[in-house]
Amino acid sequence: MPDQITRVEKDHPVKTRLKRFLNESGTFCDSDDETIDLYVETYDFYQRMREELQDNDLLMEFTNKVGATNLVKNPLAIEITKTVQVLSGLLKSMGLTPIQRKVFGNNDELDDFDRFCSGDR
Repeated sequence: MPDQITRVEKDHPVKTRLKRFLNESGTFCDSDDETIDLYVETYDFYQRMREELQDNDLLMEFTNKVGATNLVKNPLAIEITKTVQVLSGLLKSMGLTPIQRKVFGNNDELDDFDRFCSGDR
């Protein structure tokens, strides 16, 4: 394990794709670099957890203090779910959810389904 935290590589494919999309949509600001790096680091962490979970069972045996053994959900699966929520929040903060992209890219009036999905009623 390295002694220092390394920065996200400048040419990381996910970073490149996010910056390109934000630039093309005209919404990129220099301050987005930190959020993009945080997204990429979290995404890489998520990928490692997914790979680890694929090599293990979703349910695992757990023996409690009194000696009873039960099947419990693998704690890694719970952490993956939390990490997905963080990733989603980071995308939202950059305006990169599907609803936000549609609104940025289309100034036409939203139809009923779009209003429902975006929470506008």
